[in-house]
Amino acid sequence: MKIGYEHIYDSYRELVIHSENISWGRFQNLLIINSILVVAWATLFNEKDAHCWVRLVMTAITIPGILTGIAWADLGKRSRQYLDLYKAKLKAIEGHHDKKDWWEDGIPITDRPFQVEVATCRFSSSTFLLFWTPLLFSLMNLVLLLATWLG
Repeated sequence: MKIGYEHIYDSYRELVIHSENISWGRFQNLLIINSILVVAWATLFNEKDAHCWVRLVMTAITIPGILTGIAWADLGKRSRQYLDLYKAKLKAIEGHHDKKDWWEDGIPITDRPFQVEVATCRFSSSTFLLFWTPLLFSLMNLVLLLATWLG
């Protein structure tokens, strides 16, 4: 069985879709995890004159929040790097669509989505959001940790 460029193109296109879904799915998991942790912390913080063991539980709640934010920032950055790599490969394949014998039936001019250049704002790009938002959650959990013992 001969693998042609149309098969390679389809494989990379599927990788782009898969990478996009994974990165945003991970981000949604981060939001859910941090929401649960913050609600648990706030429930305990609301108590007046909390005992020492309550503060220890609150500390145990904030530390995973700090660590998950750092881990998710790395995951977000790495997944976007893979996505950019896959898009670059697809763009290169689309760029060679007119070469003789590149593939048997070619890519129709209307079906080259990776040749389209879309300007993005630096602060609203996916890479920015998937990297910095988890770090902001880590910072928020650090503030909650300080409020546990100093507030």
